Formats: sequence, structure tokens, C-alpha cells
Amino acid sequence: MGINEINPYISNGNSFSNIILRNLTSVKKKSILTQLMEFGMDVAMISAPLLTYFFQINKFLQTHSSKGFSKFICLLLFLGNIFRIFFWFGTHFKKTLLYQSIGIVIFQVILIHLCVKYQDNSLISRSNNITYEKPLIYYLTNWKKTLEPKKIWKWTKEIEYYKFMSLIGLILLIFEIFIGKYKIYYNLLGVFSAFFESMTCVPQAVNNCQTKNTRNISFQMIFFWFLGDSFRLYYNIRFKSPLQMIIGISFQVTLDLIVCAQICFYNKRNLGESKIIKVIPKNKVRAINNLMKKIDELNIIKSNQKAELDGKGSDESEGEKNSPKLDRTSSPFPDMN
Repeated sequence: MGINEINPYISNGNSFSNIILRNLTSVKKKSILTQLMEFGMDVAMISAPLLTYFFQINKFLQTHSSKGFSKFICLLLFLGNIFRIFFWFGTHFKKTLLYQSIGIVIFQVILIHLCVKYQDNSLISRSNNITYEKPLIYYLTNWKKTLEPKKIWKWTKEIEYYKFMSLIGLILLIFEIFIGKYKIYYNLLGVFSAFFESMTCVPQAVNNCQTKNTRNISFQMIFFWFLGDSFRLYYNIRFKSPLQMIIGISFQVTLDLIVCAQICFYNKRNLGESKIIKVIPKNKVRAINNLMKKIDELNIIKSNQKAELDGKGSDESEGEKNSPKLDRTSSPFPDMN
């Protein structure tokens, strides 16, 4: 038997070791390219959701108002991502998603700071405001008073939001220490994380329907939410993330589209209303405002006379107390000086 029959690679001028070396080199080159692509995807997964919040932060700084923006978005994003952080300790999915959740929690703290700073205090009921200053342990011992549904996330003091966030984190840490060894606990964390995060846009969509005003909401932020959530959906499917996360993100993409449509619709309508007001001449606006004030005065006099006839008041001052006074100090039309 000849040498060529024993080792055909030698007859072609190729040794077996050279072939293996070439295969290893090609695999190495392919793996480096794949690693670069995965690294770029990881960077995009972490940075893209965080960059979207700069649009809303810039909107707050420009308008000096948080009216129209639902603070419950921050609540749901905080809950969804704090649950996902503890969910990672049981499932150990990609660390990229863990770093993303940590960044989102930090940005919710910043958004809450700006929401409280630029909120309209005249529209907030005092019954919803917690005026006391208590330590964190007070929340644990008096949870029935502090965690009433009507009071949660409607405070006017910034410290109350931070205390609530700290309370949630402390409770999850205690659960992690005592029941963290059970698999069903982490499965529940994944379900709650996906549920809260998928419901992120629901409060904003409801608020838009109620107020019919989206002027203080950044369309860029919601639109990039849609793009980011679409990418997250692809990312989680590609790297086989837990099923809870995939289902939650799919629902979130749909809600992002709904809120984008609301912003386009209400902004267009509000723009049309503002153009109608601008068309009215300045002298006509002042005349209309004066006429409305005179109409209010006549209504007050008429109601006073009716009260005297009915025997409900003997003098004009008492009649004024019982009559509905309309405040025309703030006219529906701009002053246009």
C-alpha cells in the first residue's frame, strides 16, 4: 500500500495539521464577527431604551409642566424592572437585560423628580397627599394606611415616591433571602415582571382619552419605545429569553402603537383649535371677554332675585353665597397683549 493510499492529503501537498489549522482559523474569524455583532446588539439593548427618556426629560424642561404625562408609567416601569432584576438571580438570562433594567430604574427616579417638580399642585386633591414625614419602617408597620389605592403614586412630595420604591426593593430582598431557593418563586417574578412592563402604556392611553390632550407627551419618546420594544422582541426571541418576557413585550409593542396614534390625533385636533383662536382679532377677544363677564354679573343678579322671591335669602349678600359664581378671571381666550 503506497503513501498516497494511506494519507491522500500528503499527495495533494496538504498536511492534516494544515487543514485543521485552516478550519480553526475560519471558525475563529467567524466567531469574532459574531461576537462583534452580538456586542453591538448588547450595547443597543442597554442604551436605546435609556436614550428615549431624554426626549421626555427635554419636554419637561421646555414646558415646565408635567400635565398630561401619567406618573403611573414610571410606577409600572419601576415595578416591571425591579422584578426583572430579582428574576435574573433565579434564571440567569443574559446580563444585558439585567443592566438594561438597572438603567431603566435609575431613569424612573429622574422622571419622578421632574414630574413632582413641574406638577400642577392646584389639580391635586389634598386628601391624596401624605403630609407626614415618617421613616421607612412606618410603611411596614402601618401598611394599611400608607398603601391605600387612592393614595398610591399620587403624592406631591418627592420623598414619598422614594420611600415606596425602597419598600418594594426591601420586600423583594427579604423574599430573595428566605424563599429564593424555590423555582416557583422565580417563575412568579417573571410573570409579574412581564405583566407590569407590558401594561406600561395603559395609564397613558387612558389618561389621553380622559384629558384629550397630549401636548406635554414626547412623541419621539413613544415612537422610539415602539422601535426599541420591537428590537427587544427580536432580541429576546433570538437569544431564547423566558417566555414571560416575550409575551409581555409583544403586548407592549401593540400599546406603543396605540399611544402614538393618540398623540397624532389629539395634537392635530388641538392645533386646529389653537388656529381658530389665533384668527380672532385682539379687539374682538377683549370684547367677548367683557361680554362674558357682564353675562355672569346678570346671572348673579337674576339668581339673587330668585332667591329673594323663594324666601331663601333676605339680602343680596346671602343670595350671592347661595348663587353659583363663575370665575372669569381666567378667560377661555388668551389675553393677546
